[in-house]
Amino acid sequence: MKRFAFTIAFTLAVTLLVMAVRAGAAQRLLPPTASAGVLDLGEWQVDRDGPVPLAGQWEFYWGELLSPDDFRLGTTPEKSGWFSMPGVWNGASVNSLKLGGVGFATFRLHLRADPRQGKLALLIPYAFTAYKLWIDGRPAITVGRVGKGADTMVPAYRTTVAFIDLQAAGEAELILQISNFMHAKGGMRSPIRLVAASQASILKHRALVMDVVVFGCLLIMSIYHLALFAFRRSDRFNLYFALLCLFFGLRAALTGEVFLVDLLPNLDWQTTVRLEWLCVFTGAPLGIAFVRSLFPGECATGIYQGSLVIGAALALVTLFAPSTVFTGMYPFMTPIIGLMLGYIAWVILKATLRRRFGAVVMLASLLLVIATVINDMLFANDLIQTGYAIPYGMLFFVFSQAMILANRSAIASRGLEATNAAYQMEIKERERAETEVRAYQDRLEDLVRERTDALAVANRRLQQELDERKTAESEKLELQAHLQRAQKMEALGTLAGGVAHDLNNILSGLVGYPDLLLQDLPADSRLRKPLQTILQSGRKAAAIVQDLLTLARRGVADFQALDLNRIVTEYLESPEFEKLIQFHPAVVVTSHLAADLTPVKGSPVHLFKTVMNLVSNAAEAMPDGGKLSIQTANRSIDPGAGDSGAVPDGDYAVLTVQDNGTGISEADLERIFEPFYSKKVMGKSGTGLGMAVVWGTVKDHGGFIDTHSLEGVGTTFTLYFPATREVPKGATAPWSLADHQGHGQTILIVDDVAEQREIAAAMLTKLGYRTETASSGEAAVDHVARRPVDLLLLDMVMDPGIDGLETYRRILAIHPGQKAVIASGYAETARIREAQQLGPAGYLKKPYGLDTLAEAVAALLADHPKK
Repeated sequence: MKRFAFTIAFTLAVTLLVMAVRAGAAQRLLPPTASAGVLDLGEWQVDRDGPVPLAGQWEFYWGELLSPDDFRLGTTPEKSGWFSMPGVWNGASVNSLKLGGVGFATFRLHLRADPRQGKLALLIPYAFTAYKLWIDGRPAITVGRVGKGADTMVPAYRTTVAFIDLQAAGEAELILQISNFMHAKGGMRSPIRLVAASQASILKHRALVMDVVVFGCLLIMSIYHLALFAFRRSDRFNLYFALLCLFFGLRAALTGEVFLVDLLPNLDWQTTVRLEWLCVFTGAPLGIAFVRSLFPGECATGIYQGSLVIGAALALVTLFAPSTVFTGMYPFMTPIIGLMLGYIAWVILKATLRRRFGAVVMLASLLLVIATVINDMLFANDLIQTGYAIPYGMLFFVFSQAMILANRSAIASRGLEATNAAYQMEIKERERAETEVRAYQDRLEDLVRERTDALAVANRRLQQELDERKTAESEKLELQAHLQRAQKMEALGTLAGGVAHDLNNILSGLVGYPDLLLQDLPADSRLRKPLQTILQSGRKAAAIVQDLLTLARRGVADFQALDLNRIVTEYLESPEFEKLIQFHPAVVVTSHLAADLTPVKGSPVHLFKTVMNLVSNAAEAMPDGGKLSIQTANRSIDPGAGDSGAVPDGDYAVLTVQDNGTGISEADLERIFEPFYSKKVMGKSGTGLGMAVVWGTVKDHGGFIDTHSLEGVGTTFTLYFPATREVPKGATAPWSLADHQGHGQTILIVDDVAEQREIAAAMLTKLGYRTETASSGEAAVDHVARRPVDLLLLDMVMDPGIDGLETYRRILAIHPGQKAVIASGYAETARIREAQQLGPAGYLKKPYGLDTLAEAVAALLADHPKK
């Protein structure tokens, strides 16, 4: 625990040090500021020296909404003075009159820069509460509707980008109208930044990604702890912590790039600003409730109840009072929020001194949270210009709490395991002792006679072993080699089987949700590409897990009749092959595929990877170029005719991959199929698993491998796959959501993981089915007994309670012929096959996409009546 606290403190110190270094670096090269309405960049190159905030003195016209035409007429409007941007006009003086937050004004700035910089862009933050911008007399950006009264203006909450082309003289005129009748403060708090046009999209998307990541992490933690609270209502800290994560996640989505407004276009300004300030005002009371639930002995009940009353009152004001009221309350609430934060720190400090579990880590992480809260309080009161930072501090705090919970769970688990092991050992020792005593009592004379006979047999065996020692000594080395290979494969199998179930469950979210969201996104949505990237990453991760299972010979292979020529052709036309040729342009690849090649029965995915690994290794064996040949042929093995006895007799489809590369030495040739054995640079050109996967795939398909290689001459791999009389299926039509729509059939989703039930329910609902859920096998049996369903989507591995096989067996006893789709991310298949033999059941491997789920369900419900 002390080491864990030290790690948190060290991380916090490094974070603060990096922030200090960045601040110092920023001060060494400061961009110019505007003076008297002119910003002269001089020698400043935006693409070289970085973005420039349009800060400094702008021309200020209070109570005027001026357009470029007003400045082009004969008389120039009279200025109200100079205004320091960015800033709010609250407290500014115009004609000895101190301004409030409500009103409207026009700002003007002349920009001078080197015209050779090319096209530039303006990154414009949100203003209070509507604005319109002209660049060189042309309307550029309008957010909301600018007006001279509350009845004529429309507020909006959005960041934008505007592009600017400098004139030949390198000058540009900016005219900005801002009106506010909805917020307590008027103006633009954050600066408009001038950047290179090529960097505008990158900078905006980078900030957007950071906000989305923070929001996503906090939202996931909120959902997770709400689920924990739903299962265990006595742990109130889960509820408070979930609400904290939710509120600060929403605040991250409503500040910065305000991406929630872009995600929900119909979200009006009033709702947006109320949500933001609700998160601000309720954060501190929820923090007190959270620490009290963890350390009730250190937190006074009166202060806790008082903070809840204050939080409830502020929430009611935020929800029902005019926006100008609650947005102007922050200066008065700042001391109260500061006192609440101080009391939270005091409670955690007392818990630390009393050595409460997790208090040290919480105190260390709270320092950063308090620092970000102070930053936001100063920024909200216009004392600094840093921006909002609470969501990032809260994200750090969330992860530290997750580590505390994980540590607590690990300690409890280790204690339980140790106690259980001790009890089991004691029980076994007592049972063994009792059995031995009874055996000795009942068979004492027989035991003596058996021992005597055994001694005589042992003497004879000893003599025989002395005679066979020389033979056994030579076989020992071979057995040790086999044992080492078996141990490697067993270790890998244990690893693959152990992680496959949990990892595939985790990957279901990365595969299922993007697949589902892409169905509803328009083709031109800017979220489509990130979602497709997430989907592809999830599928690649699932493929890596499947590779491990294949290597361990525990994978679930989908065997079907197929044409080996088609597998080779698909690889030669694949992006993987094109990428390989780009890295090895001097390698010439030729193919000679038998036209009458007999079909084989196997897994297309695994055979595709086998061809890919063999061709990739052959290409890498020819760094200076060479010839690589891929051939297929029919071959009948007849030992009586003098064929090789290494391959049993029969008909085979043969795949041969031949190169004239560097070859393989005799010593290496004996070990090329061992896992993790490679002559390549690990992590760059190989992992040592490729040929082991080839060996596992061929063995799983009942085939054989013949390898010939000479150093300096080349290598030939010949793979024999048993032929089959089954006819391969033709190419399937492209998958379409419309072709796989359900008709309101009821499907019961049975899974012990809440996220899995949610993903499956969302997919099946999208496909037109009615869904119901059960979190355990026992709950599913009870559900079906009360209300039959058309189909089960049944997880195989559920803990605690009965697994999918026993669940299906009990349901069939109630409803014979019940249809089911067995879903599993685990490697073992024996219980899955047993479940499929019980009744009409299909199989679906996790993680699955919308298309594979639709096909699996449709295959079983094809003859089911429509509802």
